[in-house]
Amino acid sequence: MNVSFEQIDAVNGLLTVDLKREDFANDVNKEVAAMGVRHPLKGFRPGKAPKSLLMKFYGPSVTADVVDRMVGKAMYDYLRENNLNILGEPLPNENTKVDLMNDEEMAFKFDLGLAPAIDLKLNKRINVPYYNIEVTDQMVDDAIAHDRKRLGTLVDGEVSDKESMLRGSMIELDENGNDKAEGVKVERTVISPRYMNDDDEAAKFVGVNVGSTFVFNPHKAYNGNVAELSGLLNVDRNVAGDLKSDFRVTIEEIKVNQEAEMNEEFYKGVLGVETEVKDEAAFREAVRGMIAQANIPDCNYRFTIDAQRVLTEKAGDIQLPEEFLKRFIQTRREEDKKNTEITDEEAQGMFKQLRWQLVKDHIAQELGVKVEKEDIDTAAFIFAQQQLSQYGIYNAPEDLVKQQAERYMQDDRAREMIQEHAIDNKFYAAVREAVKVNEKTISVEEFRKLFEKDEK
Repeated sequence: MNVSFEQIDAVNGLLTVDLKREDFANDVNKEVAAMGVRHPLKGFRPGKAPKSLLMKFYGPSVTADVVDRMVGKAMYDYLRENNLNILGEPLPNENTKVDLMNDEEMAFKFDLGLAPAIDLKLNKRINVPYYNIEVTDQMVDDAIAHDRKRLGTLVDGEVSDKESMLRGSMIELDENGNDKAEGVKVERTVISPRYMNDDDEAAKFVGVNVGSTFVFNPHKAYNGNVAELSGLLNVDRNVAGDLKSDFRVTIEEIKVNQEAEMNEEFYKGVLGVETEVKDEAAFREAVRGMIAQANIPDCNYRFTIDAQRVLTEKAGDIQLPEEFLKRFIQTRREEDKKNTEITDEEAQGMFKQLRWQLVKDHIAQELGVKVEKEDIDTAAFIFAQQQLSQYGIYNAPEDLVKQQAERYMQDDRAREMIQEHAIDNKFYAAVREAVKVNEKTISVEEFRKLFEKDEK
């Protein structure tokens, strides 16, 4: 047996495994004999069937298995021993034609897609922008207004607004607008226009007083949401979806949100019980800092986009074995019984991602980027903080965040995402140390336009 390699061009190669029958004949004979013991032919005791008969029945399949294993091992041993960095997997060359049962000498040829060499060293002459989002007074005002509503209390009100919670009674009407005999009647149900899907129906509950009576359509108001209708009308879910009648509602109670006062209790509710902030000026600066901190993930994400663009450009023209890769993808799809057609747009998108991955792997190796357990734990903690903040839980105690992080790490999908974040965090932190980072503060509108420009 002999293995040889021919480099076709910079990114394509041909690997040939030459076999003689004598290289695999003994293994085939042994396995065919073993098959005769494990699976005796009809009319023969185990191991007693003639060799020629066993070869007739089992020879072709056993020979194919033995040769496949032998060729595969030889091929991958050669790739490993000669440090050939390939993309995808070797594919059988179309000129490979062998007769396993009759040829004495065989040549198995495989096309290889070779990974291009990346010549890039990071230094301070490479400039990558980093955009900080300006925190304006208006952003601080809006955040404080939101928190004053969030931490406010419900009090009796004379006139409702869209944020009000109302209580009232409801009676189902017939097609003529009269009380429906045997219709649905609800006492003391809770209604909040802010959760309605239909703006016209929600508007009927704004600007009303206690004692107001009017007609509205629950099914239209909640867009047929069975859960909402079931709770509102106090009926079974199986019935709620079919209730499309108008209802007369009488408002009996109005609760409006009274915004929280700007005092130390409010400051602690926003900043955490351990805060030492005691006046509005200090509170505003603390809120400004919170907003800036909340913007960091977006700013970091923008940095990854710009770093990818700059570093890929610095790496120059990265040649890929494009035709080989298309064929490789098609082969994989055929194995998965998926559509094999690859559009040019799809292929170019894949090649763009692959070029960046090659550059990224090269840089990670050059900078010695290694992810430790501590990095993953930190990423899980940050991920848990972000998830809690989405539910309005800010400044959560460290123990609570750690418990939540541990729960996420128990979920396969979340754990995989967190590990990817940890890798990216370590990689881009190393990049920021190695290149010159040009920091610039821009408005949130300018920041959004960066992404609009990318889309164009």
